[in-house]
Amino acid sequence: MNGRTVSTLVLSALFVSALTGTGSAEAIAGKKVLKNEKGEIHTIHGELGTLKGARAQERAADALTKIKADYGIGDVSREFRLKKTMTEGKRAHTRFDRLLNGIPVYGEQLIVHESDGSLTGVTGKYEPLTPTAAEASITASEALQKAVEHTGYKGPLSVPASSALTYLPQGDQAVLTYQVSVCYLAGEAPGDWTIFVDAGDGSIVSALNRAQELAAKGYGLDGTQKKIQTLAKGSGTYVLEDRTKLLSLGSAIYTYTFNNGSLAQTYVSDKDNVWDSEAQKAAVDAHYYAGLVYDFYLNVLGRNSYDGRGASIISGVHYSKGYNNAFWSGSLGQMVYGDGDGVHMSSLAGGLDVVAHELTHAVTEYTSGLIYQGQSGALNESWSDAMAAAIENRNWLIGEDIWTPGVPGDALRYMDQPELGDQPGHMRDYYYADLNDDNGGVHTNSGIPNKAFYHFATAIGSRVNAGKIWYSASLNYMAPNTDFSGARAATLAACRDAYGEQSREYTALQAAWTAVGVN
Repeated sequence: MNGRTVSTLVLSALFVSALTGTGSAEAIAGKKVLKNEKGEIHTIHGELGTLKGARAQERAADALTKIKADYGIGDVSREFRLKKTMTEGKRAHTRFDRLLNGIPVYGEQLIVHESDGSLTGVTGKYEPLTPTAAEASITASEALQKAVEHTGYKGPLSVPASSALTYLPQGDQAVLTYQVSVCYLAGEAPGDWTIFVDAGDGSIVSALNRAQELAAKGYGLDGTQKKIQTLAKGSGTYVLEDRTKLLSLGSAIYTYTFNNGSLAQTYVSDKDNVWDSEAQKAAVDAHYYAGLVYDFYLNVLGRNSYDGRGASIISGVHYSKGYNNAFWSGSLGQMVYGDGDGVHMSSLAGGLDVVAHELTHAVTEYTSGLIYQGQSGALNESWSDAMAAAIENRNWLIGEDIWTPGVPGDALRYMDQPELGDQPGHMRDYYYADLNDDNGGVHTNSGIPNKAFYHFATAIGSRVNAGKIWYSASLNYMAPNTDFSGARAATLAACRDAYGEQSREYTALQAAWTAVGVN
C-alpha cells in the first residue's frame, strides 16, 4: 500500500474541455459490461483504450467521454464533478460525484480506473433521473427546524445541525431536498440522523438514524492485563491519551467516559497509572483495542487512522445506563459504547471485534461511503464484520465476548453460518424489507456477503489477505450505492490488481460469491 497519494482538484478549463468530447458505445474487444439483477450497469472493465491527458484527472475526464454512451449519459461536463484521485504505482482511481442542475445527487458516483495511461474500467451506477425542482422553495433554516422536529428530540444538540441542498433519487425522479444532519446523545436514545427534507414543501422524504446500529498497566473486562499508553495531566493524575501513534500533529487516541449519562464526557483518570478498578475496565478495553485497530490499518493496509490522514480516534464508554449498543457517530467523529444490560449484552467495549467493527464504519465513511440502507447498507455492515474478523483473526464469530454473558459459546453473528444468527447465507433467502425495518434489513442481509468473505478467506487460507482485498475494493472500486452484484465486481477488480485474473485467489473469489448466489 506504500506510495499511495490523494489529490483533489477544482474544474479547470482543460478538465472541462476534456469532458465535452464525444463518446459512443462502439464495440471494444474484451470490453465487459456488468449489470445487476435489475439490469442496471454497475461495472465496465477490460482493455478500453489509451486515455488523453497529462494528469490522472484529465485522463479520467477523457474516460467518461468514452463510456458515456454505455451508461446513457448526456452532457458529462454538466453532470459530473471531480471528487478525488487515488494513485498507487501506475494505477489511478478517480471518483466523480453526479450533479443535477449543479447540485449533488446523493450516493451517486462514477469511479474511473486506469493503469499507466490506459482505461481499465469504470464502476458505479447511472440511471436517468428527472428533477422535481431546480430551486428550493423553503429556506435552510426552515428545513433544519423540520428535521429536528421529525426526530422528536427537544433537548440540546451535541453539534449544531447542518444542511446542504441535495437531490435524492426516488425511483426515476430526483427530489430536491435539504440533507440535514442532526446529532444528540441525550434523551432516551441517541440520534445521529441524516434527514432529507423536501425543498419544495418541507415534508420528510427520508430519514436515517445511524445511532441505531450496533505504557501503563490496565485490566480489561475479561480480567487480563493490557499494556496501554497514558498521559500525565498535572500532578499525580493520568488520563487515557495515547500519543505514541503516527497520527497527525496534535492528534491522539483519546478515551473518555459518559459516567452513565448522555450529555457530557470527562477524562477517565487514575492516580497511580495502574488501571485496575471495576469502573475503569471498559475504558481500558476501548483504549487498548482502538490502538490495535489503528495499528492494523496502518501496518497492514497503509492507512493512517480512519480518514487516512491521521485523525484522532475518540471513544466514549459508559454511555447511558444498560445501553445495549455501540456505534460510530460521524457527526461527533467518535465511537460510543454502552455497558449493556448484563443479560443481552455486557459492555460493548469488551470485544476487539466490536471496536474493529465500529472503527471500520468510520473507514467506510471516508472510502466508499456506502449508504446505510438496502443492499449498500448491508454491505456497510458486512465490510465492518469482515474487517473485524481479519483484525481479531481468531474465529468467525462476531460479538462473542459481549453477547449474552450468561450463555457460553454463542455470538451476535456467525460469518461461517449466518443462519445461526437469523441471517440469510444465500440470495435465495434474501430478506426483502422496507426502509422502516432496520433501514431495509441491513443487519439481516449482511449475512450473505459475510458468507462470501468466509468462503474466500478459507479458500485462500488467510483472513488478513482476504481483508486486504475487501479494503482495496472499498477504497478504489465501490461507490456509495454499490449493491451486492457491484460488490462482487469490485472485490474481483481488487483481487485482479493484487494477484492477477489467472490466480487461484481470483478463482476462489469468483467461487465464493457464486456460492452465495451473487453473480
